[in-house]
Amino acid sequence: MRRWIVASIALALGGAVSAALIVFTSPDRDRVEVYAVAREVASGSELTHDSLRLQSVLMPEGLDTLFTRADESQLQGRHASHELTAGQLLQRTDLLAPGGVADERLVFLPIKDAPPAVPGSKLDLLLIAGTADHPAVVPFALGVEVRAVATGGFVVAVQSRQASAFVYAAEAMRLVAVVAAPNAPKGDEAPIGAPDQAMAVAAQP
Repeated sequence: MRRWIVASIALALGGAVSAALIVFTSPDRDRVEVYAVAREVASGSELTHDSLRLQSVLMPEGLDTLFTRADESQLQGRHASHELTAGQLLQRTDLLAPGGVADERLVFLPIKDAPPAVPGSKLDLLLIAGTADHPAVVPFALGVEVRAVATGGFVVAVQSRQASAFVYAAEAMRLVAVVAAPNAPKGDEAPIGAPDQAMAVAAQP
């Protein structure tokens, strides 16, 4: 009988140690659920229920800069301080302070022969530069958000520090707009300054 008692105690202790080891070595101990951006969010836009998702990650450095599951109440009614990209972990600097207003300006851009676009579309603006004998196409601004479609062009949203550059471009530069497909990644257009260069880039898969 005594042997059975000793054996039972040993088994119980062994099980407790094993359980402790499992808890101690479990990778879940080093993971935490934080909020990530589920879809693109425009600068100044309010977060909605489908804007974010919880993502389990290994305990990152600087956890206090992120939003965890426990911070859900802090996200209600908050607005993006800049454009948010799908997949990124949401940081506290990505959001305006409660009641804050985005540093945003609306600028009209006259665009000749513009492709169809709607509010919310993203434009890649390309500059026609060079001379008549040696024209060149140079990216001016990529991923610019359309806020309104107007006769002869678009009204776009930019940061205040960018506004003067866009006004100058609207008045003194020739811009061509390329409209990105919905949910497309940010553009990667390359400068083109010669016919053979254009043909080589166009032939790329």
